[in-house]
Amino acid sequence: MAKEGTEIAEETEQMIDQKEPENPVSAVVDSKEMRAVVLTGFGGLNKLKVTKKPMPEPQEGEVKIRVKACGLNFLDLMVRQGNIDNPPKTPLVPGFECSGIVESVGENTKGFEIGDRVMAFVNYNAWAEVVCSPLDFVFKIPDDMTFPEAAAFSLNFVAAYMMLFEVANLREGMSVLVHSAGGGVVSLLP
Repeated sequence: MAKEGTEIAEETEQMIDQKEPENPVSAVVDSKEMRAVVLTGFGGLNKLKVTKKPMPEPQEGEVKIRVKACGLNFLDLMVRQGNIDNPPKTPLVPGFECSGIVESVGENTKGFEIGDRVMAFVNYNAWAEVVCSPLDFVFKIPDDMTFPEAAAFSLNFVAAYMMLFEVANLREGMSVLVHSAGGGVVSLLP
């Protein structure tokens, strides 16, 4: 088991150390492309690759967000391994939550302006430089909340709220013991 852990750690270090070849032409930013982490197949970390994808544009009722941080949850690990009911088809961009800055809005999208700091739920796709999310799944974040805090907050908060108030039916005057609380991790994008 220790050997397997060492191999995974070495594999992770190799992935981090990999750099795109230097090319003066690629120094020019192509506004029609972005970088994203793509899950190429189910399995280990070697199935995750950073690649260029077309830049998404917001549709009607969507908000386009420049991602500053994205969440990494147990669900993301289960998806990567293909250990969920009805796994999606690969290749796909993983991730269900992110935070960032509103870059543009689609038609008939009210309540958000360019430059707003937001957190969002996305159906996969969070591990990218830019995401588009329906208006109903985007929320402004307080000024004193950091992007990593906001990215780690969304899914964990909703899961905890549902478990306490909908599943356990917690009501005023009741007590609850919460142990082993944790698991939300955040990844910062450059």
